Amino acid sequence: MRLERLFLRDGNLRPIWRFFLSVILVLFAYAAAYLLAEEVHEFIPQAWAWYATLFPCQLLALLAAFKIMTRVFDHKPLGVVGLTFHPDWLRELGAGLVIGGIMMVLVGGTEGLLALVRFARNPLPGRVELAYGTGLFLVLLISATNEELTFRGYPFQKLVQSLGPPGAIAVSSACFGLAHLGNPHPTWISTLNTMLVGIPLSIAYLRTRALWMPVGIHFAWNYVQGFLLGLPVSGLTFSHSLLKVQVHDAAWLTGSDYGPEGGLLATVVIVAAGVCLFLSPRIRINERMKELVFGSSQDAAANAPVHILPGPGPGPDGRA
Repeated sequence: MRLERLFLRDGNLRPIWRFFLSVILVLFAYAAAYLLAEEVHEFIPQAWAWYATLFPCQLLALLAAFKIMTRVFDHKPLGVVGLTFHPDWLRELGAGLVIGGIMMVLVGGTEGLLALVRFARNPLPGRVELAYGTGLFLVLLISATNEELTFRGYPFQKLVQSLGPPGAIAVSSACFGLAHLGNPHPTWISTLNTMLVGIPLSIAYLRTRALWMPVGIHFAWNYVQGFLLGLPVSGLTFSHSLLKVQVHDAAWLTGSDYGPEGGLLATVVIVAAGVCLFLSPRIRINERMKELVFGSSQDAAANAPVHILPGPGPGPDGRA
């Protein structure tokens, strides 16, 4: 009986164990996608083929894993994870794109105004710009979606039910930062900033209970940074960009080879974005998502918390 209470609550697997189980499925999903991309790369030994296989397969594998979890343990549709096309999904995605773009323009613009970097037009043929920009758009969009599903999707949502929002944000953001240690040229500032950026992304999810705004922020930050400004994206550089950049001294401000996430200017912008997302009265949960996440009960829908400081929302799962 004591063992049953450890794993079950009201006959359902406790959220904390669903978290651990979903993490195992996520690891399997990434491993399967990687192995498939390697097989394709054997037949088509070009980088575009590897990325064109890896990221879509990751997305499909993650959705399949979370479909299993939501169907078997939560008895809810996959849309509860946060990618359902509710009435406000385009508005949330668009807001995320604007927020992420403004954040990176503020960082890059400040670097330019302080003469820490120098931007110049990259004389590329228009056809090359269009083809490369479109391909990179798709790659970064799917990549951002995959990372948001991993770090703000089902596992994070089970942590919210188990630890409450602050604890879930702390664990998820720490994992998000540590996961980027394998990128080229990491520093302690880059790791700190990658952890910090998990906070506004988590707030964007918790305020909407959907992943559209976090995906928009994540994607726009990377795309503006890498393709529009020509800056490294978490240590990765792209072969083509609209602007070419020359980074001068003050790596502690600019991030140097790692990119803006490795500098303290990005720290200021990330913290400011988190505060704005937390305080903004314009961000609210859509009624469809409220019903999907918290249930159709009028009491559950009315009392469902959408801010960060309150405890987890009502529902049959309860806490861990």
